Parts: sequence; C-alpha cells; structure tokens
Amino acid sequence: MAAISARGLTKVYRSRTGEVRALDGLDLDVDEATVVGLLGPNGAGKTTTVRVLATLLRPDAGRATVLGFDVVTQAHELRHQIGLSGQ
Repeated sequence: MAAISARGLTKVYRSRTGEVRALDGLDLDVDEATVVGLLGPNGAGKTTTVRVLATLLRPDAGRATVLGFDVVTQAHELRHQIGLSGQ
C-alpha cells in the first residue's frame, strides 16, 4: 500500500490580476517506510502539495489519499494520524 497517493491534483489561486496554477495535475506515489524530499524552484507547488496532503487546503481537482484516508472526505480522521511541522 502506498502511504501517499495523488492523482491529478490541481490547485488554482485566484486574484484580481488573474490566476496561478500552483498544482496542475500532480501524480505522486510514496511507498510506506520511505523518506521523500520535495525539491524545486520557488513557485513550483511544494508547499501547496504539503498543505493539500495535510488537509490544510482543499484541491480544486484530483484526488489524494494519505495512509488510506481521502484528504477531502476523511480529513478529520487523517488529522488524528499525522503531524506537520513547518520551518
């Protein structure tokens, strides 16, 4: 079982001047007992990805599960299983 699975994750931020696609169809699989680092330039969607997977943001499209819990429909249950610490 994958600890993290994401298919087609999309998140768009809208402002008065237009929109920014922070995530545009992200697919990701992370196996259990694996350490993963997200690397990329500023604006690549790293923080947005973590926030979606930690249930702090709702994706605009796509689906993701963490530990078998859907990050949208089972957010409350998932929050009891994970922890998140930013820097």
